[in-house]
Amino acid sequence: MSFRAGQTFLYPLNNSRTAHLWVVATEPGDDGLFATVSFTSLRGAKDQTVVLRAAEHPFVKWDTCVYYAQAEILSCGQLQNHIDCGLAKMHKDLDKELLSLIVDGFIASNYTKKRVWEFVRAYKGLVK
Repeated sequence: MSFRAGQTFLYPLNNSRTAHLWVVATEPGDDGLFATVSFTSLRGAKDQTVVLRAAEHPFVKWDTCVYYAQAEILSCGQLQNHIDCGLAKMHKDLDKELLSLIVDGFIASNYTKKRVWEFVRAYKGLVK
């Protein structure tokens, strides 16, 4: 399966933790790497760079924020392996406006890990 920016997936699908909605935030590069980030409940969240209201995506049932502190760089192979092993499953895509807001949030958030921040800056062409 090929992946593209704007796709979402539920992870982890096991009984020990609650599955969260994750976003393929950037197009996979030639090396198959892309930035990904999850949503979490707004209640008690420190990072409110990007807040989603109920019904802005079919998965969002209450006020939610993008959890930039947990953002990661994944490979297509890693995500495919999670799906093949039953740890993840694809969900409904984001609309382009919401995806753009989320990608901009990687740069704006003070909680994004430096390596992820640099990856997204390079993706957006902001590196000199």
